[in-house]
Amino acid sequence: MRQALHNVGTPDHVALAYDAWGPVGDDGKVPDSRRAQWLSDLAGVAVASDYARSFDRWKASFAAPGDRLAELTLASRLLIGHGNASASDVGLTVHHTWSVPMIPGSALKGLVAHYVDATYGPTDDTKRPGEQQGEGRIRANYQGVTWNRRRIERGPGAVYRALFGAPEAREDATMRENGFEAGAVAGLVTFHDALYVPGSSGDDKPFSPDVLTVHQKGYYDSCGKSAPNDYDSPNPVAFLTVRPRARFLVALSGPDERTELAERLICDALESWGIGGKTSSGYGRLAAPGTLATTTHVVAASAARIVPKPGDRVEATLLEERTKRGGWRARHETSGLMGPVHNTSEVPADNQAGDALSLIVASANEREIAYRYPTAEEEARAHRKPKRGRQAGRRPK
Repeated sequence: MRQALHNVGTPDHVALAYDAWGPVGDDGKVPDSRRAQWLSDLAGVAVASDYARSFDRWKASFAAPGDRLAELTLASRLLIGHGNASASDVGLTVHHTWSVPMIPGSALKGLVAHYVDATYGPTDDTKRPGEQQGEGRIRANYQGVTWNRRRIERGPGAVYRALFGAPEAREDATMRENGFEAGAVAGLVTFHDALYVPGSSGDDKPFSPDVLTVHQKGYYDSCGKSAPNDYDSPNPVAFLTVRPRARFLVALSGPDERTELAERLICDALESWGIGGKTSSGYGRLAAPGTLATTTHVVAASAARIVPKPGDRVEATLLEERTKRGGWRARHETSGLMGPVHNTSEVPADNQAGDALSLIVASANEREIAYRYPTAEEEARAHRKPKRGRQAGRRPK
């Protein structure tokens, strides 16, 4: 039956064609010989002409006091829902009815909630709001939920609570006794799905093929049990993305003063962090049309950034801003990447913010980095050589 359906051609509904209409073989995957043409056909599907009327009705529905709309432009490709089932092994979230690109409201809310906590929350999240001093007391209003293993220890700060809501927490009674709001409550701001703006992409064809080349397939297939090496064959995987310059309409509902703040935060988070998959490579960045040139430049610079490898010895500068637990953070001057020093306790006590140190890279990607101070043990770990008898290029377990 599936093979007979293919004879009628590619459906105009991209989600149907991408998820259920793929020309799969006996293994349930699209053969490499047919993948390129299949994705090219999907990228050639234009948005239905009737979608514009539906979009206009949806846009007009946001007329209540406090409703806010922000039209943002993609500065890079968008890959959201990449974990969804797909014949290409890489999924894509689109509108169920109209099959146009969309960003789920739940994804937007999750992004902004994490952005608020990480950017504006206190540096020491172990202290209760009443124990914070100076700027920390103000930052405590933006702090997210505090966890103790799998249990919610303490609810969020006042601003976070108002924007995103709060669950029940173990310390709710203590917080109430000290004059703070506590307990489960719904957030005041509703984050709606962001929909594709009709006509904003060339010929109203917003999709485009892309490729991701996996260089360490054995390592990933074994979940890290097999060490990375230099002789695995590259495995290119082609898939569908949303092309740059497509526009999305972000919609928020709620009290006016809360949606105003949420709008600023969501615009900052989408421009600085991006949303969806491969954000470390610059994907998923959206910006207001007037700032698109700057954002595109930042994304390109990020993608071209030379990232040091784990085990490398690099020069870094200690930062004034500490981690939430009071540990040192440092900036790698060559790439501009900033991150924590994991073994902060080993850093000499006489070091101060602004000092340059030689550190060992613990982990790094295009977006963030982590360091370890080079003790004798760390030096040995970074420069440990493979034992005899192991295959060349393999790291010891």
